[in-house]
Amino acid sequence: MKENTGENVELNKISEAVWEMPKREGMRVPARVIATGPLKEMMKRDRTFWQIKNVACLPGIVKHALVMPDGHEGYFSRNF
Repeated sequence: MKENTGENVELNKISEAVWEMPKREGMRVPARVIATGPLKEMMKRDRTFWQIKNVACLPGIVKHALVMPDGHEGYFSRNF
């Protein structure tokens, strides 16, 4: 299993293409994922959900952190 993947993330279905990751582990707000079921499953295979969890921990964030349908693992560096 790839480190920090979203394979075990909890997502609650809000509507047909909206999923919510509840607040946990330092998150200031829940995260919302806008994606169909198959797209959501693709996002689980990389660090998309790990990244949105980190965004939800940022100071100043209000209401939700959002992942749009084009969400994907971005550039990742272990040097920061």
